[in-house]
Amino acid sequence: MFKIILADDEPIIIKGLRKLVDWEQLDARIVAEAGDGEELLQKIEDCSPDIIICDVSMPNMTGLDVLKKVRETDRDVKFIFLSGYQEFDYVRTAIHYEAQEYLLKPAGREELRQAVLKAEQALKENSPLEKWREEKDDLQSVFRMINSEADSKELYGHFQEMGIRTEGVNFTGVCFSMPVDFYTKVQDQNMQELLRFSVFRKIQEILKKERNGFVIKRDAGSSNLILLSPQEDGPEKVQEEIRAICDRVYREYDVRLVVGIGKTSGNIRELKYIYKTAKFCSELYYFTQENCIRYNEVDRDFKTSFEDYDSAYKELVSSFLSSGEDWQDKLDEALSVIENLHYGNRYAAENRCIVMVMNLYRDLEEYHILPPDKRPEYEEAVAAMRHQQSYEELRQYTARFLTAFLEEHAFQDAAAEHQTIHQVKEYIQQHYAENLSLRKMAEIVYMNPYYFSVFFKKETGENFKNYLAEVRMKEAVRLLMQTDMKTYELAKAVGYNDVRSFTEKFKEYYGDSPSGYKKAKRS
Repeated sequence: MFKIILADDEPIIIKGLRKLVDWEQLDARIVAEAGDGEELLQKIEDCSPDIIICDVSMPNMTGLDVLKKVRETDRDVKFIFLSGYQEFDYVRTAIHYEAQEYLLKPAGREELRQAVLKAEQALKENSPLEKWREEKDDLQSVFRMINSEADSKELYGHFQEMGIRTEGVNFTGVCFSMPVDFYTKVQDQNMQELLRFSVFRKIQEILKKERNGFVIKRDAGSSNLILLSPQEDGPEKVQEEIRAICDRVYREYDVRLVVGIGKTSGNIRELKYIYKTAKFCSELYYFTQENCIRYNEVDRDFKTSFEDYDSAYKELVSSFLSSGEDWQDKLDEALSVIENLHYGNRYAAENRCIVMVMNLYRDLEEYHILPPDKRPEYEEAVAAMRHQQSYEELRQYTARFLTAFLEEHAFQDAAAEHQTIHQVKEYIQQHYAENLSLRKMAEIVYMNPYYFSVFFKKETGENFKNYLAEVRMKEAVRLLMQTDMKTYELAKAVGYNDVRSFTEKFKEYYGDSPSGYKKAKRS
């Protein structure tokens, strides 16, 4: 049974998490709770948990600070962050330190359940790999040295102890991972784990036999290695060796691997960069669906920024508020910006899409376009977004869901809109002498002020301020011609506390002051 610690500085959140899912059904039990970062760190030391579910922002130490501390140890603990923050600085840091999930509050039941299952699966998959790491090659030590500022002589010495030839060779980063269809073809999780273990073990055996490389890091989904080749060999020779490994795996296991081929260099100091470029190429599979991606062929012009995303999102919301027929085009544009902004980083792209969809629901709910009782349906779809196997699938799923959901719940009936605008106009006719603000009118019809402004202009052809002024001026002329009211009395009667503002507005409409207008009409 998996041990879980819950951490949040709000006790009501922890209480809610305890009740949100059936922990026993997930083969898990909650062994401790913590109200701040320091307490969480101590509970981790005392209880040796498997999974941490915690808020990002906590007193004394943040959840991210705790994650960094834990990553300095050998503990294999999975972190699931819950946070109200939507800034991607938090997401980027969480990604860097290999957090399992980053969920926005309030997390839905299914979303949290899937996150816990994913963490448990990763822990199960690491189990056979732990035994693998105990082999005499001590590959984790190599990986730590590569990612530190270790002296090149120290690295050379370590490789010599392992029997790896390093003189007169080029180093090429290679990352092997399983393709999408592997998970659809092999659905039994135990079989998936066994097959992945066998495939990655076979790759290591081939390298040992050929003495042409070494594995530096393995995780649940990939095997990352450095391939060695004589410096006189060209890239074609390296690709032949990679093809040979792929063909061998395919013949024995009927699995076509995804391959990321990173940078090639003869400088041992660049091993960290070589490894990361291969990992980056492998992760591009989520965006390109190409089984072999070479770093020197990656051609991507990153022209978009976070400001571009903010602008695209605002245009999408604006299209909804004005009942624009181009909202699907605006959605497509926003999804394209996300793809370019986070190209190569599945976790960030996935989270950006989810945040966009959640923000869209929040904004449309605030503008009274969406009913609040549909939130569970929306959260279920958000959870499903995490399980799309490529960015194109995520893109299509998001478009399909939003189209169906909004057509069913968001787009109001025209008759209802006409009834609302009739109610607004009638209220203005009866209360024009009062202090009628945009905000007050929006509250009367239960709308957000911004949406009310857009809605009013769409229905009447003019903005609210001008319409109100027109009603007031027409009434001012009527009173002017039918009574002996003085200018200051007229101003107050039609809703102006400032006589000068009233006179200027009257001149704007009728070309003369109230007294001049009356005199001209009676002469």
